[in-house]
Amino acid sequence: MNPFEKFAKLFKKRSRSQPIEASPDLETPPLGVSYRAIHKLFSTIKGYRKIESYSVREPFAYINIVEDEATGRIFYEVYEISLSEDEQRIYNQIKDFIIWELKPIVSLDIDATREILKTARRVIREFQIRFTKTPGLSWSKIEYYVERDLAGYGILDPIFRDRYIEDISCNGPRKPIYVWHRKYESIPTNIEFSSEEDLDEYLLKLAHMAGKHISVAYPVLDAILPGGHRLAATFRKEVSTSGSTFTIRKFSESPITIADLISFNTISSEIAAYFWLAMDYKLTTLILGVTGSGKTSTLNALATLLRPTYKVVTIEDTPELRLPHDNWVQLVSRPSYIGSGVGEVSLFHLVRLSLRYRPDVIIVGEVRGEEAFVLFQAIATGHSGMTTLHAENIDAAVKRLTSKPMDIPESYIPLINIAMVIRRVQIRDERGRVRPARRITNVWEVRDFNDYMEIARWNPIEDTFSIDIKNSIMLKRIGELTGLSIDSLLEELRKRKAVLDWLVETGRNDYRSVATYIHRYYIDPVNILRIIGFI
Repeated sequence: MNPFEKFAKLFKKRSRSQPIEASPDLETPPLGVSYRAIHKLFSTIKGYRKIESYSVREPFAYINIVEDEATGRIFYEVYEISLSEDEQRIYNQIKDFIIWELKPIVSLDIDATREILKTARRVIREFQIRFTKTPGLSWSKIEYYVERDLAGYGILDPIFRDRYIEDISCNGPRKPIYVWHRKYESIPTNIEFSSEEDLDEYLLKLAHMAGKHISVAYPVLDAILPGGHRLAATFRKEVSTSGSTFTIRKFSESPITIADLISFNTISSEIAAYFWLAMDYKLTTLILGVTGSGKTSTLNALATLLRPTYKVVTIEDTPELRLPHDNWVQLVSRPSYIGSGVGEVSLFHLVRLSLRYRPDVIIVGEVRGEEAFVLFQAIATGHSGMTTLHAENIDAAVKRLTSKPMDIPESYIPLINIAMVIRRVQIRDERGRVRPARRITNVWEVRDFNDYMEIARWNPIEDTFSIDIKNSIMLKRIGELTGLSIDSLLEELRKRKAVLDWLVETGRNDYRSVATYIHRYYIDPVNILRIIGFI
């Protein structure tokens, strides 16, 4: 039985259960849910205030960030538009009909989700003809719930659509689902599975969507969901005392951009312009930080600043990077099939292989072992490199690089042109309450081994950035390569800062818009400067 057949069989089993109803009334959970769950709306309770609200599937699904005014605790609230009683009844009939209409897919080249949606739209059209005399029906709402429950992720589908979410965690039944929000970090949602059975069946659905198996005999699962999301799960109480659990590392089709980092105040536009110039001239960059600090997101944001004519090769354990370049090769490591190392393709092998691709820039998601030595060898032969490393400052990073298992010679350390550290910090909001945030706290230029010049720093008291690049080693190096004076390069930084500020001010923070204007600036900077009103 292929994954698609398992998927259809699971839904045929669930079609006998009655979905529960949605309503703004707190007594009743939301409608169209395939698995019974509590869906409390904090924003309707006195004492809770809405901090932020945005759409993830307009006009059907919205996200509210809500604060308990008494405690200052933040909640992530999913709000979906409700169906009427008639719409709910027709929705149930359509879903049952679609499930029995689904045919097994014999070819692996056929997209199962696309086939489900194709069948769903055909069935909905037939029902529209049948119920033409039923007034007040919203077929768009019905189609939303059909797509959400059959081809999507059910009750968690709005969370999967939220570009600000990095992780989704379930710690067991009758416990709130937690999310890791890029602005608010780890916060509870208004969703929880109301019983062990419902959570088990939702986990089985996830396993089937990934084409994997989980059961009492095999209670641990590590799989990739459609869309590239990474799933780790345990089944029932075999290895977890609270019952089934899962964590999903979400892959975003619209990753965090440099404009997002500026709007979050993770970085200043002046420092971002400095990195833009550095990316333009292929300066080697090292991003430091602890687990969960945002190293990969920052790496992706900086990589979008590369000149579009560059050939880029990215090397990762899990595919997380997304670049707007046409000339981009994405390589992903592979573990051994039988546990003895046979068939393994490591980062070391991929970095070595990447040199055959004649790249302008090699980006390694994270260096931990011998692949670091090959990367530095590549940089020494004229390639540009970008990578991340677990370290809290430049001194700790160099000690890791020059120790086993990386064993980078001290003479290679100057090949790193720029190093930065991103940290999770605590800041005070406009109401004086402490909130988690991410900040690029230090930026260094590397002269030599044990000789580093700090050119930018974050001020934790004022939550501001200071930068001093008049004596920048990198500007002097770029000047030697291009023949431009330091004053000319400083003026170029001012222009690029203006472009980034304009993107933030006009709300053009999304991945596509940022990539478009960055590329257009490379092609015709004068025209872009006219558009933003700089000249």
